[in-house]
Amino acid sequence: MLFAGVDPGSESYAVTFVDEIGRIVEYYEIPTDLIIHDSMRLVKLIRDKRPSTIALPSGHGLPFVRASRIGEREIFLLTLADPQKEGPLRSFLRTIIPEENAFTIPSVIELESVPEYRKINKIDMGTADKVASAFFYRTIFDSFVLIEMGRHFSSIIVVKNGKIIDGFGGTEIPGLISPGCVDGEVAYLLCKYSRITKDTIYTQGEEKRSLEILRMISEWYSEKLDLPIIVSGKAKDKIDFGIKFEIKYKEASVGAAFIANAIGGGIFRKYIDMLNSSGTALDYVRLKGWEEITSLIKT
Repeated sequence: MLFAGVDPGSESYAVTFVDEIGRIVEYYEIPTDLIIHDSMRLVKLIRDKRPSTIALPSGHGLPFVRASRIGEREIFLLTLADPQKEGPLRSFLRTIIPEENAFTIPSVIELESVPEYRKINKIDMGTADKVASAFFYRTIFDSFVLIEMGRHFSSIIVVKNGKIIDGFGGTEIPGLISPGCVDGEVAYLLCKYSRITKDTIYTQGEEKRSLEILRMISEWYSEKLDLPIIVSGKAKDKIDFGIKFEIKYKEASVGAAFIANAIGGGIFRKYIDMLNSSGTALDYVRLKGWEEITSLIKT
């Protein structure tokens, strides 16, 4: 029996197949640029292996929605991108919709283990792939701070007693390329005289500042809660502290396969409570004017 998990990376999509006792059976990576125009190739590769359960690449997350029930509203909630523009995640999800054994997975903000006050006015506390990475390390550690260092985005996930209790996502913390939080006055001026686009929040980051902020937050939580710091991701060598494992596969992809294993009743089912979740990534914004956004989404 096989279980599949997909990590939607900025540079490549990775898919891992594991068996019922969690052994990695096969692993593939496909350049992300190819997914937009040929998502069927990756979907066919997955289908041909006949996995029992598939953990879908889920962006901003939804709690275990079956692929066959994914519509345009769900795709928007997962991508939070212009519905008129095609993208790799949107393309992949539309292609795999007929699968009855494929499920979305939650992001940090949808997890019931995260206190609500930490979610207010947040959307990205760590996307679903970051949750998958945390799930991977949960099979090794009970409590830890996870720094996920992608080549574009960074994140921090805090796990205590097997539950995620806090997170800082890739559009909140500066990455090697992404700028992190945008100063409110900068956002105001951009909206008044220009515009904010995905490129605004995905580019022009400052690496040195990113590394400072990652250290400040992770070391504070580590000292406060007596947690080890684990560093993962393609760019983990940029970090000069924390525990690093030499893993030749993407932790997020393997973690997603472990989640599929848990959903399907495999050896990792004992960790499934880590993923208790509800709602959507848009449920906690309280800013003035946000009601106009929610009304547009509903229509």
